[in-house]
Amino acid sequence: MNSPGEEVTPRQRAFVLFELMNQMVLVAQEAKSRGYQIVVLNHDPLRAAGAFAVPDGLVDELIYVESWSDAAAVRTIVDGLSERHDVVGTYAGFEHTLAFEAELRQRVGLPHNGVDDTLRALDKAQVRRKFYTECLSNLRSASLSEALRWDSWQFKGPAVVKPANGIGSALCFIVSSLDELRDAAAKADAETVINPLMREYIGANGEFVLEEKAEGELLSVESLVCRGKVHHVGLTGRYQLAADPVVEQGLFFPHSHPRTDEIVASCELFHKSLNIFHGPTHVEVMVPADGPIELIEFNLRFAGFAATVLVSEAFGLRFETFLTDIACGLEPDTTPLTQPSRFAADLLVMPPPGVTEFRDLVFPPGSTTQRLTKELGQRLTGRSDQLDSVAMFVVTGDTAAQTHAKALEARQLTVFNGEPIGDNPATRVTFGGFADQEANQTK
Repeated sequence: MNSPGEEVTPRQRAFVLFELMNQMVLVAQEAKSRGYQIVVLNHDPLRAAGAFAVPDGLVDELIYVESWSDAAAVRTIVDGLSERHDVVGTYAGFEHTLAFEAELRQRVGLPHNGVDDTLRALDKAQVRRKFYTECLSNLRSASLSEALRWDSWQFKGPAVVKPANGIGSALCFIVSSLDELRDAAAKADAETVINPLMREYIGANGEFVLEEKAEGELLSVESLVCRGKVHHVGLTGRYQLAADPVVEQGLFFPHSHPRTDEIVASCELFHKSLNIFHGPTHVEVMVPADGPIELIEFNLRFAGFAATVLVSEAFGLRFETFLTDIACGLEPDTTPLTQPSRFAADLLVMPPPGVTEFRDLVFPPGSTTQRLTKELGQRLTGRSDQLDSVAMFVVTGDTAAQTHAKALEARQLTVFNGEPIGDNPATRVTFGGFADQEANQTK
């Protein structure tokens, strides 16, 4: 603190990132290029290798967070940030950090979502009940603890068991009877999520929700919300395990759909219901050929994997500039986001089931944005959950069909533990946008 009569030392303009990981480094680099000090709050070590490695000199201040579940300790850190720095922007991509980011934005006067609204949007059980009450969803739901007390199956068809606070497809199960429900509950209780950060987040709530299974094509709507106005960026298609569709295996952007206008309109209603005011959103929906469009998951962050790279490739620009604008409370000029000129896909590499050793991996020729999601030598679970993937890469093309074909071929050519992944039925993927084409190829 300056004494009376002393010259006031100006506070440095800081851009704060919560749990900097993966593609978030692109936003950090953009903020750095604007002259901001980069302040990072992290539990995990910064990535040192691969496509999203954090280069030396990017981070000006690194603050270790012992546990994102220790709200009092995290708030002490956040309070200190607002006292020491002129915080001009914030960015987060990990769900457990979003409420703290909202608190900091509120404190420093940046446009923000309310903390209570943020916590509600993160709770899948609360969101499903709210949407059902407001006729925004036709899917019934119950807590897992409630459903385990049923005397008979209460839904007309299958349902999905998933954590109320979940990430990816971790601990998600499709069930159609009480016996299957009990079996899924036992598996959820016995299995360990391999990523410690995600394991802590899922366990912070502890509750699971059972909701009727929606039918149709799974895709997502990417948006930038600026002070209540929703800017549509595009639709993203999904690669999923053919043998277990709840397990996502990649993204495809941009994805065209005959019901695009309806999808976007439904998504805007979802935003309004949840009182979303500012920030990027990634809204997963299930779209049937006709009938209601159902929310699967509402995310108060941009799409994961390498989605920022995919959008950049599609539009021929650096999409992280738009994300940084939103992070700093600036109105983005979304005019360039109307005419994509290319297509891009980001694929996960899933090892064969039962394999628990990760010795080596060779990425396929022609792929970019290559990164390992597990360390060489790390023990694997032998399962096929989304979080059990070992690597990711991007391919691009001039047409949707060309890009899809390249994506499937590249995935099969990836060499894992000395052998090509190939077309293993257990790890084969499907994509709703090319379902008819894939069906013809397997006949």
